[in-house]
Amino acid sequence: MRNKYSIVALVVFLLLLPLACSEVGGGEPTLTPTVVPPTPAPTEVPTDTPEPTDTPEPTATPEPTATPEPEGGTLEIINQSGQEIWYIYLSPHDVDDWGDNLLAGDRISDGESYVIPYIPEGTYDLLAGGATKNEIQTLWEVEIVDENTWTVVAAAGSLEVINESDTTIAQLNMSLSADDSWGEDRLAGAEIALGESFMVDGLENGTYDVQALDADDNVIEMLYNFDIDGEYDWNVLGKTDLPSNAVLRFEEDFSDNRNNWAKTRETDDVHYMTPEDGQYCINIKATALTAWEWYEPFRPDEFVAEVACVPDEGTDATCGLGFGPDANNLYWFEVAPYDQTFALFVLQRGAWQDALIDWTPSYNIIPSGWNYLSLERVNGVVSVYINGVLNGQVESDLFPRGRIGIGGSTYKDSNVIVCLDDLRVWRME
Repeated sequence: MRNKYSIVALVVFLLLLPLACSEVGGGEPTLTPTVVPPTPAPTEVPTDTPEPTDTPEPTATPEPTATPEPEGGTLEIINQSGQEIWYIYLSPHDVDDWGDNLLAGDRISDGESYVIPYIPEGTYDLLAGGATKNEIQTLWEVEIVDENTWTVVAAAGSLEVINESDTTIAQLNMSLSADDSWGEDRLAGAEIALGESFMVDGLENGTYDVQALDADDNVIEMLYNFDIDGEYDWNVLGKTDLPSNAVLRFEEDFSDNRNNWAKTRETDDVHYMTPEDGQYCINIKATALTAWEWYEPFRPDEFVAEVACVPDEGTDATCGLGFGPDANNLYWFEVAPYDQTFALFVLQRGAWQDALIDWTPSYNIIPSGWNYLSLERVNGVVSVYINGVLNGQVESDLFPRGRIGIGGSTYKDSNVIVCLDDLRVWRME
């Protein structure tokens, strides 16, 4: 406390001093003293230094365990399809589901390859798909053992199946015509309702057999030797029902000869054989010859007639079904299995006229085996059917009444046997 008061007294004295001087004689003022703040006391630095901690011992690294080597085959996928592959599916052949996309977000650009390892050995179905989930290529029943290669090529073919029948399509089978089995159902549990369609794409170029079935496995319609090398439509018409007023008047399975077939046994050009083994066969010995025999019992005006027929395979012979009053006047519906064509001719006064329907391709014709031919005339319209499917119609009022004739024709080949079965005739009443 003493020091504080001493400083105050000194300041008062110094403040009064200039006033006294000015009163005496006006000398120079003295300078104002500078106050120096006290220097703070230094901070004490601790003298004790902490002891260092011990360095931890390193953790021992465990010995690696041996990883078992995966077993199975590999599949190298080479993309030559001209588009990017987004999806790859491998499904065991006996499994209905395709499973997961094995690319899992990867892509295979055109010209590149991709390897899928560790595939258990077995039989698989393979599918490659594009960015829009379009099917690029599908392979069936592929054996995968050890190292395998799959070159994915562009499948240029597609088939749109349009249901114009009166039945829901519950199963759709397609196979190359050279194959022995139909393969998987392309609908995979789906259905094609009336008026709806279904697209089968990603088809490799080739010749196919196709069948559409209903829920009871009944065939709605079939195609044979159908060439696919682009985009095609198939309007499934199905088998046409008989007219509501059709009454079955005659049925012949040729199990005996109660109807007295082959009344003319043999000529230089034709041998009509007595029915046996459930068939009636005609040996046409000459080239370029049409031969038939009439069903005699009645002569309808409006009718439906049907017969099954098969010519010798490997020949250009045809099957025929006719209607007319006599041997010089008739409609003649002709089916050629060897090139899958049909025609509707008319014979008048013993001379063949211009065809009512000229030779026309039909995939409904079975190229090797029995075909059902149907000829109908109702309300002045002549209709022709192949295996139950309508293939052509023309208006014609020729031959008000007539008989049914069955037989065949030869062209370049001779000594050809044409066999017939299951003849049925309906009359409109």
